Amino acid sequence: MENTEAVERDDLAMVSMGVILHAGNAREAIFKAVDQAAQGKFEEADNLMNEANFALIEAHRAQTSTLQKEAEGIEIPYSSLFGHAQDHVMTVKTEYNLVKEIIKLYKRLEEKENE
Repeated sequence: MENTEAVERDDLAMVSMGVILHAGNAREAIFKAVDQAAQGKFEEADNLMNEANFALIEAHRAQTSTLQKEAEGIEIPYSSLFGHAQDHVMTVKTEYNLVKEIIKLYKRLEEKENE
């Protein structure tokens, strides 16, 4: 028996915009965090990175729920907007991982300066 369910294009657009919104919020927090770390404000930097992580989790959840529907046989229309949203999440996740390492370096630099 064939599954005739499908996700409406407007619904996919809304999901896509939600993914982009959450990823954009994460990106903003990430770059604020690295700025705080550069100023030696590590607690603030860590809080902002936690905020970014939660926003990325929300973006990933929305993306994953759509992909799960497709895996269940529900038709997902092609959407360049959804593709862009997925790309946005992937890019921001990479930035998140890089900035985590940069913050570690700032912390080590401060430790060395204080020796």
